[in-house]
Amino acid sequence: MDDYEIRCVIKFLWSSGESNPGIVDKMHRVYGNGCVSLRTVQKWTCRFRNGEISLEDRERNGRPKNMELRTDVKALIDGDPFASARDIANRLRCDKDTVVKIFREDLQMSKVNIRWIPKQLSDFQKSERVRIASEMLGLLTDRRQHDLLYTQDETWVHLENPRKMMWVMSGAARPRETRRLQGARKVMLSVIFNTNGIASITMLPRGEKFTKIFFYNSVIADFVKNVWIPKTGDGRRKVKLHCDNAPSHRIDQELEALNISRVPHPPYSPDLAPCDFFLFGFLKMALEGRNLKSAEDLLAEVRVILESIPQTTLQMVYGEWVQRLHKCIQINGEYVE
Repeated sequence: MDDYEIRCVIKFLWSSGESNPGIVDKMHRVYGNGCVSLRTVQKWTCRFRNGEISLEDRERNGRPKNMELRTDVKALIDGDPFASARDIANRLRCDKDTVVKIFREDLQMSKVNIRWIPKQLSDFQKSERVRIASEMLGLLTDRRQHDLLYTQDETWVHLENPRKMMWVMSGAARPRETRRLQGARKVMLSVIFNTNGIASITMLPRGEKFTKIFFYNSVIADFVKNVWIPKTGDGRRKVKLHCDNAPSHRIDQELEALNISRVPHPPYSPDLAPCDFFLFGFLKMALEGRNLKSAEDLLAEVRVILESIPQTTLQMVYGEWVQRLHKCIQINGEYVE
């Protein structure tokens, strides 16, 4: 809502006999807290009482904008969009705050972090994301399928998990965190869950690799032991397992023999996998500040954290999954933020 629209609403409510506090209260309830201040309302209602009908700002005398400086700033930032305001100010021998003001007010620019994406998608990969997202929506929007649709992935989890934030005295140097060493103690965990809860948590033994054999003999075996799988030829009642396209997950025939079908996952798409956009981030945040002595202690801690997630939260995760799939289709296969 821009300034002109705000003034139109103020004038309408004032003409309707509303008091200044009443105008502020009504606008906050409709447009949100902070949309207008009482001081602003008082200024404009005072003008209206004095017979002023214009909603435009009065012309003010002041120092004219330096159009030459604006042009120079625009030329420098067009040539190097990574340049800092301080660097440009040094090159143009002007104040840094003046450069920042030109960026924000004259050029309508803001500084943002570069967004990380897993891969630059080809047109074919984008079309595959749209196609598979549409197929997945058919399953996820059918509430009867939720109990039969599970999602799986694996991740590395460290035994030592330092905190990421802390309080320091004003003006003190910011604490630093070094990159974890290659040999830092960690284990790989596989997790399977659906809207009812966590179905399986499996730890990769030290020294082993996450292969098709381990996936079938350990991960799937634990999953089958913990869940009820209907023994029926009805495809709609068949348990469905969602996992990414890692080579170790491609055991479709073995899964079919267990009456489990592996549902497709779009290529290079962590943004469309619940373990990636929710579960693993939640887990690692919950582990911050905890240092475990052994892999077994870590596994026990992970079980407590994940199995305590409310069922309502997991249902909301599946709801977000649906929203992300819709968004992927709307933006023609681009990554969902």
